Amino acid sequence: MNVTAVLHAGFAVSVLAGILVSDTTLRVAAFALGAVLFVAGIVVSRRGD
Repeated sequence: MNVTAVLHAGFAVSVLAGILVSDTTLRVAAFALGAVLFVAGIVVSRRGD
């Protein structure tokens, strides 16, 4: 499994956790982490080109 796939899978898990969590602070943190992982996945895939 390549690094891009792992980062995007982490994004999906983080967003899912953000949806399931009821605490607002944890929800925002999970969505922020998901955004960082998603952007990191894009950056890693572009560096490979």
